[in-house]
Amino acid sequence: MAGNKRAVLFAAVLAASAAQAAALEVVSAAPSASEAGKKADFVLSGSVTVRNIGFEKGAVVMPATEHNGRTYNDIKILSKALYKKIEACFFKDKCAAAGAVAAPRIALSGVFPLRSPVRIANVVLSFDGDLAVTFGAIKRASGEIKASYPDNFEAPDGALKERIDAEVAKAAAAPAPEVK
Repeated sequence: MAGNKRAVLFAAVLAASAAQAAALEVVSAAPSASEAGKKADFVLSGSVTVRNIGFEKGAVVMPATEHNGRTYNDIKILSKALYKKIEACFFKDKCAAAGAVAAPRIALSGVFPLRSPVRIANVVLSFDGDLAVTFGAIKRASGEIKASYPDNFEAPDGALKERIDAEVAKAAAAPAPEVK
């Protein structure tokens, strides 16, 4: 019985360390004063940039996209760990990674088909399970599907852009599941 408890504890420690190893890291940020508090552009895991993250009234505020009088929250923090890392950067007024960080893992979190002939779906991708970003799946006249990025999100790394485009295209092209 004691051996089983040790095995379960060991497995839990391994799972926790694997989850930490695959977490988004703040590579750099330099907060500056804004009208409502502080704002900064955050580079995460070396290949993802989220612009205009705010810190207002003691809370991290993610940027929103305004379009045709509507507000879209298309970038969301999914983990408490990432929230705490971003919050710590605002408290320190500067942040930088201690060493090299790995490129984030991308996973499909959701597909929402649309009735538009151009923007055929909204595709939600998660980055290391810490950050969710909603991309538009844009169908070109040629039939090719490309990702439309939210205003405050960048992926300057070409390889990462290709992975995002491929995931968005694959998700948008897949038939929608039947509703029962």
